Amino acid sequence: MRRERQVLGAFDVAGITCRIECRDETFRDLLSPRYADFASDAVPQLSLRVEVTEPPPDEVAARWSGPFARIAGANGILAIEGASFKGAFDERAGRGWIAQPLDPSPLETFLTAIYAGRLLKEGGCFLHAAALVDGSGAYVFYGPSESGKTTVAELVGEGVITDEITVIRREGAGYRVSGVPWRGQRLSAPLAGLFRLRKAGETSFAPLAPVEALRQLLPSVFFSSANWAEVARFLEIGGELVTRVPCYEMHFTPDRSFWAALPRGRKERPHAVAL
Repeated sequence: MRRERQVLGAFDVAGITCRIECRDETFRDLLSPRYADFASDAVPQLSLRVEVTEPPPDEVAARWSGPFARIAGANGILAIEGASFKGAFDERAGRGWIAQPLDPSPLETFLTAIYAGRLLKEGGCFLHAAALVDGSGAYVFYGPSESGKTTVAELVGEGVITDEITVIRREGAGYRVSGVPWRGQRLSAPLAGLFRLRKAGETSFAPLAPVEALRQLLPSVFFSSANWAEVARFLEIGGELVTRVPCYEMHFTPDRSFWAALPRGRKERPHAVAL
């Protein structure tokens, strides 16, 4: 029989601390290796209770149709549902719960949505993007699936903040890039450039005008419920982001040469984005 006891742990993502509560020790052991570096003793702003349940019978799971998780928001309540899990989060109170089997994926899918919504309210965003760091800052690489996010991370191999979920948050006159415990490591650096990935026969970089950079960036944004208010909020945040940070379209070959050729320290003349 699985031993149970109250488990409380708090972690930090982009300055927002979340407490995870669970009575299942085995589930704690699953989370500990990836969350340990993000542990925080700050007062939690968010909390989520995990109730570990048995997986549904195969015939019940087989009746589920659609994506891995359905996430919807209404009246300040964010809800998640899948074949073997469900949960709810009160965005105003900062508290919620999820009932799920012994698998981190439902929890981490829900955390992505919760943090994406919270960060938008605070002037930042979650991007489906890779982020790499060197002595000159953090460089973010984005694009649709198969565009090369994981490829660039693997080619460089060091200084990888994440190959999947990038956090960008305003910091003074600039921006700071960081990762999340469920798909990255605890590295952080000022944002130095945004690169829209395209695989090609040779490596080249072309500056993107702010309007085009924003258009290319929008499909890579994580939203909690993707309603018009959230999209409008990102257009406001992103419109300022692409005027303050150099943006490029990067055509690259699948080798490490792009990293040495990356335009570093170049400041393109900013233009306002009219929305």
